[in-house]
Amino acid sequence: MNTKKKVGLIYGGNSFEHEVSKMTAQSIRENIDQSLFDIKEIYIDKSGNFDKTLLKDIEVAFLAIHGPNCEDGKLQKFLQDNGLKYTGSGAKASQINMDKIIMHDYFRKAGLNTVSYFGFNKIFPIKDIKKSVNKLGLPIIVKPNNTGSSIGILRVENIDQLDDALKEAFKYDNRIIIEKAVLNPRELEVAVLGNDKLLTSKPGEIFTHGQVYSYENKYCKPFKTNKVAEELSKTQVDQLKEMAETAYCITGCKGYARIDFFMDQNGQIYINEINTLPGFTKISMFPQLMQALGFSYQDLITEIIQLALKK
Repeated sequence: MNTKKKVGLIYGGNSFEHEVSKMTAQSIRENIDQSLFDIKEIYIDKSGNFDKTLLKDIEVAFLAIHGPNCEDGKLQKFLQDNGLKYTGSGAKASQINMDKIIMHDYFRKAGLNTVSYFGFNKIFPIKDIKKSVNKLGLPIIVKPNNTGSSIGILRVENIDQLDDALKEAFKYDNRIIIEKAVLNPRELEVAVLGNDKLLTSKPGEIFTHGQVYSYENKYCKPFKTNKVAEELSKTQVDQLKEMAETAYCITGCKGYARIDFFMDQNGQIYINEINTLPGFTKISMFPQLMQALGFSYQDLITEIIQLALKK
């Protein structure tokens, strides 16, 4: 009798992160425990089309997808409406955390320290944008509101760079968030695993040397990383873990997520964002952070599937 769980590996998608998704899927495909799971690949093409009849043959979906139309709650709601379990957060939490403006609003309401920011759409007058930028003070970070993997993000050091940064961000979304840049920050990341009972990693670190942690740096020419950040006090470690768990819970996350932070030169900690479907290749930060807690990559895949089945 075959007791293996039937897992649908969903990847691809109508997203700027299509190729990242394929890398994630390949890594999962090569490392999933085949003694526990039968895997069926479900590829979503760049137009968002896939063979929906394949869903009838699976018990749970592993979402190896990233970015708009994939990580923002749309696919999650479709799977929910069809009675399917899937890895990661539900539709509402996915939507909240993909929308950077709403996500920051949740952080602020919960009393979590975040950088100053404002959001706007394409019809917002440029003179009002510049007025708000002057209030924030330079440098700033200009981001599309609903993308991941640092796509379309630019740092603006002087006001003459603003127009080009806005044009770049508007290529990827109709809404933009502008954040006050933290000067020469440490970039710290915390992994959270669980539905109700949470397991939280120690902070890891990305050595960006003050540069934007770009798509290229994440997937092509990666910065040096440390899966356990050094030279942090116990108080700072505890604060980062507590902030990560608070953010995870108040936005309704389930399964797993990676929470990213900045720390300025004075030790002040700012929460940056939550990634509800973080990069998940074997060398990505989330698996590395969990490896520091004793999880092998294969065991982590298994645990995430089990958490999906228990939701």
